Amino acid sequence: MAKLILDSENVIDSMADIVACLSTSDSIQRFLLDIHCILQKITYADNFYVVLFKQDGRLSFPYFHDVKDDLRAEDLEDLDVAEISKSLTAYALTKKQVCNFTCDDIEALISQGTLEVLGSLPKQWLCFPLLNRDVFLGAFIIQSYRREQEYSGVIVELLYTISHVISSALDAFNNQQALLEANHSLQNYQSELELRVEERTKELQNSLEELKKEVKKREELQQLLEYESLHDHLTGLANRKYLFSELTRLAAKSSRSSVDVYVLYLDLDDFKPINDQYGHKSGDIVLLSVAKRLLKEVRSYDIVSRLGGDEFVVVMTEPLEKSVLLQVCERLLKSIQAPIELENNIQVSCGCSVGIAGSYERTFNAEELIHAADEALYVAKNKGKNQIHFQEGE
Repeated sequence: MAKLILDSENVIDSMADIVACLSTSDSIQRFLLDIHCILQKITYADNFYVVLFKQDGRLSFPYFHDVKDDLRAEDLEDLDVAEISKSLTAYALTKKQVCNFTCDDIEALISQGTLEVLGSLPKQWLCFPLLNRDVFLGAFIIQSYRREQEYSGVIVELLYTISHVISSALDAFNNQQALLEANHSLQNYQSELELRVEERTKELQNSLEELKKEVKKREELQQLLEYESLHDHLTGLANRKYLFSELTRLAAKSSRSSVDVYVLYLDLDDFKPINDQYGHKSGDIVLLSVAKRLLKEVRSYDIVSRLGGDEFVVVMTEPLEKSVLLQVCERLLKSIQAPIELENNIQVSCGCSVGIAGSYERTFNAEELIHAADEALYVAKNKGKNQIHFQEGE
């Protein structure tokens, strides 16, 4: 399972890279391009743009990159705030604070007449103000069209911290550029330029040292929270939240291209008598053994999850013949039926019923596909123990 794991040393190195941009970038566009590349090392940042206030109060978009909307930064140059007064960007600029909007939040603002979204509607939209020494420079925006929970609370907090570094670096860069331009005609400003850059660099380097401990704490907390939120506490398998997240992602993909998804819904036979006779501890041993056997019998990239109790779900992708799916299910049944050793050398056995539903290259809904597999399981249970049933009409 792919998941975001922040490495504290990499984050600190990335912030140091921002400082290094002061001396390697020769234009504001190159400077912001370098920052964009640095942010992509930390989190998903394919959609990133920067808006800055000019001295006359008008807006400048010196950097704009979006995978969906084909807009050029030069097309957004020298805009009056009134021209985009109902845009997300203008709305966030009036707030002068971190904005974290989901698709539902944005649609609510649209229905209220507050917003008129320009371009594609994002799933999650983040705006971070750029403030330096009480001066509001503008903001940088990161957005995702993939999912509403693209950026966790930890990531939002980390990006907010980074926004302070970027603000200071941006101010330092602007100062540096102004001094460089003056230096073309006044060589005697060279020493002053070097001094100011050195002082600013030292300030940023000092702030990085203060961030190290905080980043490490947040990294550890994020790892723990992300693991627990997506895994079953007993078996370590993917949980219901992760299962539906992946199925929803595949369902969205099915609306654009051909996708084969097969859901195997498993329910143990004779599990309750084991639990009742030998206790919940023994029941947990059985569930753990079943989880390990399921993982062993399927492919490493198949999703194996526990929904709760003695219910498990296996999700397989790529085109598979019915005969192949049947072989997989029979192999799972055989593996699960093998004796399980409890404490005190006690051995027990339990069977399993399987219901199967598939998308068969059709556009599908995650909940409906799970429901279809559940109904197929119900039919299999009614046939007796250790039965397999395919969804009707497959």
